[in-house]
Amino acid sequence: MQIREIECFQAIMTAGTMTRASQMLGISQPAVSNTIATLEHRLGFKLFLRKSGRLQPTPEALIFNEDAQRMLEAVVRTNEAALRLRHGERGHLTISAFPGVSIRVLPEIIGRFLETREDVKIRLLSRSSHIVIEQLPSQMFDIAIAERPSQFVGVDAETVSYECCCVLAKDHPLARHDVLTPELLDGVPFAALFRDHMTTYQLRQAFSAVQAVWNVTLEAQYFASLIEYVRASNAVALIDPINSQGFTEGLVTRPFKPAVQYQIGVLTPQDKPLSKVAESFLEHLRVELRR
Repeated sequence: MQIREIECFQAIMTAGTMTRASQMLGISQPAVSNTIATLEHRLGFKLFLRKSGRLQPTPEALIFNEDAQRMLEAVVRTNEAALRLRHGERGHLTISAFPGVSIRVLPEIIGRFLETREDVKIRLLSRSSHIVIEQLPSQMFDIAIAERPSQFVGVDAETVSYECCCVLAKDHPLARHDVLTPELLDGVPFAALFRDHMTTYQLRQAFSAVQAVWNVTLEAQYFASLIEYVRASNAVALIDPINSQGFTEGLVTRPFKPAVQYQIGVLTPQDKPLSKVAESFLEHLRVELRR
């Protein structure tokens, strides 16, 4: 049984004549007549009797009409669902990201993405960057975000870079400077991430280049810890605009020169094709992360 046959049947039920049905469907009257004849042959019973120039439905046609309506409604719903899938408005995806992004940044990005996509469901996993990277071969995610190591294996990676700045108390003596440098920070108490972090390496190089003393009084794993330490002491810390969102209230930030880059990777599995909803979110994510 073809959908076109059901459409012709429904058109005649509505219009009452072959001529009007053909006009509704935008096809010729013989085409409608042939289609109905084929449908009657498939069903094994007559659907219409001609009476006073009109087509009168048989009792069997009236009963069949109920099922025909449900069938066409199902087709319409299926087409609409396919359209939402094609436009990335229906489906589900799993995102794995390090805490600096998953706690403050991604929920807002996801919220804006879902405003117009009520049929999309998202699962957000918070993992440290090295765990995210270790899980890359497992393909447990559709999209992942991790701090950028020297290289990623088995994934397609897009790098997003941010320029870091210094954070310090409003009444800190160095707050009067528009830009902070290793020379100004010579010997000043400083909070930094662990020694293997990309920003720590760049800071060490910057201080060493001008023979300034980099006085690290606290090493921590997360930028948030550095910020809270600055809030409780007279120390200075270098932070990036991603991990520090929402944490610097009551403090001041100043550019640091030479520039220190903080890089994250937006990752997708190489051997796992992206769904339309994942493609849509990925494009949305690119815009938001660079905003």
